[in-house]
Amino acid sequence: MRPQILFPVLFIILVGLVLFSDMQRRQAQVQLRELSLQLDQQGDEAHREQAAEIVRKVRVHMDIGNEEDPTVATIVDVAKLREQNAFYNKAENGDFLVVTSTRAILYRASEDRILDVVPVEINDAPPSMDEAASSAASS
Repeated sequence: MRPQILFPVLFIILVGLVLFSDMQRRQAQVQLRELSLQLDQQGDEAHREQAAEIVRKVRVHMDIGNEEDPTVATIVDVAKLREQNAFYNKAENGDFLVVTSTRAILYRASEDRILDVVPVEINDAPPSMDEAASSAASS
């Protein structure tokens, strides 16, 4: 008679443990999501602050205009960039690329100096097939 009572009691305890574990897992997931969002927001803010500081330092050396917020990127794989463009020959990992609507500026924060500047042309949209064909025909 005892084994007949023991099995349902163990089954109820086991189900209770599974439900409790699942509840704990869900709470941990919610907390993880909240922490991830907080870290993302802090990271984004830190990146924005660093970019603003780099732009401020570059503006000390040259006029890049105040009407726009330049894009700032940190160089992390200079060897790969050098393969694509000689502009990066003076660069080192950790340098910054500041891109405005008219030029690209290579800046080294550790020395507070501009390494190179090149003009850029940013196309809003690639030419359509008709524009490309008429351009090729007129050449």
